[in-house]
Parts: sequence; C-alpha cells; structure tokens
Amino acid sequence: MRAVRIGITGKLGSGKSVLLRLMAEHGFAPVRTDDLARELMERDSALREELVKILGPKAYVGGTLDRVFVASQIFQDKSLLEKVESVVHPAVTREVEKIFHKVVAGPVAVESALILKTRFREIFDYIVLVESPREASIERVVKQGRLTSKEAEARLSVQEYDQESRDEADFYIENSGTSEAFEQKCLKLISLLEPLCDIDLPEIPLHGVPKNSA
Repeated sequence: MRAVRIGITGKLGSGKSVLLRLMAEHGFAPVRTDDLARELMERDSALREELVKILGPKAYVGGTLDRVFVASQIFQDKSLLEKVESVVHPAVTREVEKIFHKVVAGPVAVESALILKTRFREIFDYIVLVESPREASIERVVKQGRLTSKEAEARLSVQEYDQESRDEADFYIENSGTSEAFEQKCLKLISLLEPLCDIDLPEIPLHGVPKNSA
C-alpha cells in the first residue's frame, strides 16, 4: 500500500496554506512546493546557472536567491515566468516524487499553484481546488504584509486557468467568508478525505491514468 497523493491548488491568497496546515494537524504529511523551489534554486548549482542565464547575475546576492528581484522580473514578464518555470518546475516535481516514495503509507498533501496549469496534476490521486474572490485574495495578502496590492494583482494575472483545468479538480472549496467559516469548511473536507486514505490504490496515480482507459 502506497501513500495517497493529494494536491492542493488555487491562486494567490486563496487559502491553500490554511488547508495544508489543518491537514498536517490531522496526520497528512505536508509539502509546500514554494519552499522546495526556493531550496532547490539555492542549493542546486545547475539550476542556479540556468536561472542566472534567464534572469541575469542580480538573481543572486552573496549566493542567496534575491526573491524580491526575481518576483519583480517574472511577474511583469510572462515570457520570463515561463522560462523560469520550465527549469524550476521539473526539479520540484522530481523532489515531490521522491517524497511520495519515502512515505510508504498514509496521505501526503502537496500545496502548489501550478497543479491545474501543468502536467504536474498527473502525479496526484486527488486534487483540491481552493478558490477565493479576487478582491478578498488581494486584501488577504496585503493585510499579511506579503505583497503590495499592485504586486498581488500582477501575480494573480498570470495564475488564471481555464474551465477544462478547473474540471480536473476532485474537490472544490470556497474561501469567501470569515477565516473561521473557511476553517470549518476545511475540516469538513478533511473528514471526507480521510476515508479515501485507507484505499489500496494502483501504482499509477489516479490523475496519471489516461482518460480513455477503462
């Protein structure tokens, strides 16, 4: 019996991290792909070289990734963002798959904004889409001091996904009210997911199975 692989996705400020935190409190092994990406961009020399080619030497200061500079570049230029994602995302996917293989039983929950935008979806059994009104998301991240309103707008503008991608999600949770109400929704979702974690799944992740297979 292998680990159940659950992807948590949604746009900036939607509430993905809240759901991941609550799932961790209920025994799900949590993985934040943003953290993995930052770690890889600093310790993987080949990846660093590729990023410097794309973004220039200002991408690193004293050997440390300059996150502010990188964000200012990629979220103002979609072509740069795509180039950066093309080298970072495969490395992150490999790390996530290593984690899946290390956890021999129980559920693993992975938070990533890219699950419905890429073939990353194919490594998961179940996908949860967290959504929030655009204005609420911006207000949330600005209040937390994570970004300015302008920066949040820029990031959200490149995080759109089409209806076909939305339909790929197995579960949907909306974050449009109070934080307490959203947490209650998260807990209810967790109660639905927990029984699924006891199912003996095939080796191929459920979202990796071709749609036309019977």
